[in-house]
This record gives sequence, C-alpha cells and structure tokens, in this order.
Amino acid sequence: MEFYDYIYDYENSTFDYSDMEFLCTMNDTRKFTWVFIPVFYSIITVTGIIGNGLVVLTYSFYKKVKSMTDMYLMNLAIADILFVVILPFWAAVESKGWVFGNIGCKVLDGVYRINFYSGMLLLAVISIDRYIAIVHATKSFNNRGKALVYSKIICIAIWVAGIVASLPTFIFGQMYKFNTTGEMVCDIRYPKNYSSIGKMVAPTVQLTLGFFVPLLIMIFCYSLIINTLLQARNFQRHKAFRVVMAVVVAFVICQVPYNVIELHVTLFKTTDCELHKPMTIVRTVTRSLAFFHCCLNPILYAFIGVKFRFYFTKIIQDIWCLSKKYITFRHSPSRRTSETFVSRRTSDFDIDNPSSFTM
Repeated sequence: MEFYDYIYDYENSTFDYSDMEFLCTMNDTRKFTWVFIPVFYSIITVTGIIGNGLVVLTYSFYKKVKSMTDMYLMNLAIADILFVVILPFWAAVESKGWVFGNIGCKVLDGVYRINFYSGMLLLAVISIDRYIAIVHATKSFNNRGKALVYSKIICIAIWVAGIVASLPTFIFGQMYKFNTTGEMVCDIRYPKNYSSIGKMVAPTVQLTLGFFVPLLIMIFCYSLIINTLLQARNFQRHKAFRVVMAVVVAFVICQVPYNVIELHVTLFKTTDCELHKPMTIVRTVTRSLAFFHCCLNPILYAFIGVKFRFYFTKIIQDIWCLSKKYITFRHSPSRRTSETFVSRRTSDFDIDNPSSFTM
C-alpha cells in the first residue's frame, strides 16, 4: 500500500484521482509490494542501525564531539537511526493494513517525516561545512574549534524545521476505513472545508525542504569543492576528490529518481490504472532506494576518514575482547580473564581532533 498516495473525502463523497490511485494500487501491484517492501525495508533497517549505531557509539564513548563536523555527523546518525526503526512498521502494514491506531498513525508517520527532512537538511549543512573547510581552508582553520556552539544552534534549527514541515501529519494524520475495500489506512485527511491551495502547501514545503534545498546547496558547494580539488596536485587532495564524487553520485542515484517521479506524479495526475500500475512499482523501488541512502551515510561521511576508522577499529577490538572475556568467564569462572578490554576503556586516549574533511 502506498501510504501517501490517497486522500478520501467522505464528507463530500467525491471520487477523485487519489481514490483511483488507491484502487489501482490494491490490484496487481500489491503482489509486488507484499514481497519487495518487507524484504528491502528489513535490509535497510538492519544495515542502517548497525552503521549509524557505530557512529553514535564512537562519538558517545570513544571520540568526543569537538568540531562542527562531529556535531553534524552525530545528528545525522541519530536522524538515520530514528528513521530506519520506523520502516518495519510500514512493512508490517503491507500485509495487515493499518493496525497501530489513530495515535500511532500520527506518531509513526510524523516521526518518520521529521527524521527524513532533518537528515536531508543535515546533508546540506555538511556540504557547506566541507565547502568552508576545503575552499576556504586557511580562513576557517583557526575558527572551527570555536564554532561548535554555532553547529549546535544549526542542528537545533534543522530539527525544528523538520518538526514544522511534519506538523500537517501530526494535525491531520488519521486512521480510517477505506469504504471500497474496507481496509484500514493511515494518511493525512484534511477537513472538508480545507482549501485546495492549503492541501498543496504541505507537500510543496516538504518537497522543497526534503529535496530541492539540499540538492541546490550540494550542487553549489560540491561544484566549488571539485573545482578546488582539481587545481590541487598532492595525493590527499585527489583522494578527497574521489570521496566527493562518491558522495555526489550516491546522492544522485538514491535521491533524484524518487523525487523526480514524485514531482511528476504531483503535476501530471492520471486516472488510467494501466499507466498507474507500473508507476506505482517504480515509485516503490525508487522510494526504497532513497531510504537506502541512510545506510550509505556512515560510509560516505564517517568511516571514510582515517582517524574515524581508527576509532572504529578500536570498537571492534573492544567488542572482541569483551566477547573473549565473556566466553572465558562462562567456561572457566576461576580463571583470570584478560584485562586488555578494561585497560583500553580506562586509559585516557587523546588524539588531535581531525579536520572536517580528513581522508
């Protein structure tokens, strides 16, 4: 079921494009979504929690948040985790319909949207941060440590923007029974006297914040970054160029197809089921691909850094030592276990904070 594809106005007893879209979705396309969505969403959830969880674990216990980049990456990982833990609920609804009640409709859909929009805006400010660090490296070097307080304010503003963009969901989100099929659905349901212009404001703002603003900022920043790196001759700069290209390519492949299709569907609606069925499948696949981008963020923005990888290796070593300690304790309680894990965790490990774009 496509949860954002239909709005049924019972009070006016109208049967518009949205209803036809829902009925079309209920036919052959359901066979595809019943299999594809639970499987793919499960993959996204598991990989997203592991990857972003390691980022949060690193910043929480191993590496202090000392710079603007650290603050942005920490918030991005939190947003991605909160986003992926919602996906299993949507996967469950594919086979059972909406079973989480009216409050669950508002909360689950609202939290999903908040973290999606916040994550996209954080990607935008990370691109600005890297633009300043690379294009204006000499001017920004001495001020980056002092700018941590500004990064906190920016992150708060981003979360507030995500909440504001999601308010229509919290206000108008509602569980109701679709009369034609008798299935319980969850969607934004506006009052009968709500203007058509008002109905267009929310999706317009959401599409702007969730795609167009981040896209334009990333195009501007990464274009100048690439131009700067192409003029450099040292090895590290060329390595940075490959990383930037990977970030850009991943964003284009994951985010652009789905948002282009969403824009097309919004502007050019059709009541022809034969045309709508393949479009529904394409939207399902591209939406899932857009969701998968949150699994790539830890690799593209965190693990690729040399110093961050050091902390990641340290986590693996500590987990391995902890598991050995546990196994030894289980099999030989009287035997003295290795103190490597304890010494690592209690030692005061301090290393210079990496720059925002350390490769």
